[in-house]
Amino acid sequence: MSLEMRNNLELIEIGPREGLQYHPDYIPAARKIALVDRLFECGFRKIEVASFVHPRMAPQMKDAVEVLSGIGPSDPAGGRGRVRQVLVPNETGCRSAIACKSDELVVWVFLNDQLCYPTLNRSIAETLKRISTICEIAGANAVKVSAYIGAAFGYPGEDTSHYENLSAMVAKLVQLGCSQVCLNDELAMANPVTVREHLRVCMSQVEASRLAAHFYDNRGMGLANVFAAYESGVRVFKSCLGGAGVHGYFRTVIDQSSLGKLDPYALATEDIVYAFEEMGIPTGIDMDRLIDCGRFLEELLGARLHSRVRLSGLGAQTLKRAKNRLCGPVGMTEA
Repeated sequence: MSLEMRNNLELIEIGPREGLQYHPDYIPAARKIALVDRLFECGFRKIEVASFVHPRMAPQMKDAVEVLSGIGPSDPAGGRGRVRQVLVPNETGCRSAIACKSDELVVWVFLNDQLCYPTLNRSIAETLKRISTICEIAGANAVKVSAYIGAAFGYPGEDTSHYENLSAMVAKLVQLGCSQVCLNDELAMANPVTVREHLRVCMSQVEASRLAAHFYDNRGMGLANVFAAYESGVRVFKSCLGGAGVHGYFRTVIDQSSLGKLDPYALATEDIVYAFEEMGIPTGIDMDRLIDCGRFLEELLGARLHSRVRLSGLGAQTLKRAKNRLCGPVGMTEA
């Protein structure tokens, strides 16, 4: 694997949105802004900073305008290069985000109506129609749109048309104007074999550069899935600081025995950064600052999070040997 191939890895941090959005106690905007600023200082180029959903759906995100304004716009000329992504569910959220000078918008959809209704309260057809409108508005304002496909790597009760539906949805979202499509595994159903197969099917429709992936870890498969996706050609991964992102709303529509006792939690950003750096694949992220961010998020949430690196006490000192290696990453092959 060439150094050029290894250097184009991009990690997009989504903790300020996914990690906070369902926390029951309101966290002041100033604290959210401080978290985002600290994450940008770690070296992230793109961060999901907020969600423009209705406050009734996610009260924690009611201050999205204040948060976005407090972070300030991107400033490539000044060397910061901050890209602030925000999640938008509809035209109203889209127009509000653009009015606040958001850098990029993010939309989402599922592969069946059963999963679509709990978060979007509408069918797939209705959701795609709204995404089309959002892409048109964003395009007219020179703002990029990317998309999530929820439960992309499978869900309890899926039928034999799953792969066909997934590849068709990826192609449809790109056709509507989404610059990138992130395959989400918030039900923690993926394993390395199915990750490779899902990506193979998707890459028959779009180029690998159009795809990103986001994995969860409560069944212990998170990092293995990341590496399977990386070997398949994916170079963009979304991750959540401390593994804070948890989706409990699926319990209303999916059989309890299929999910287990624990709601799926995100694979921690710290663990992804540590693993790639240890294998000699640069992430551009300052590990010590990232660990400090994890501590700060634990303070905000008042809870211990899921990062194995954070719990083990490892830091940048451990990573120095990776930087001095002359050989390529062990066990990784060029896609």
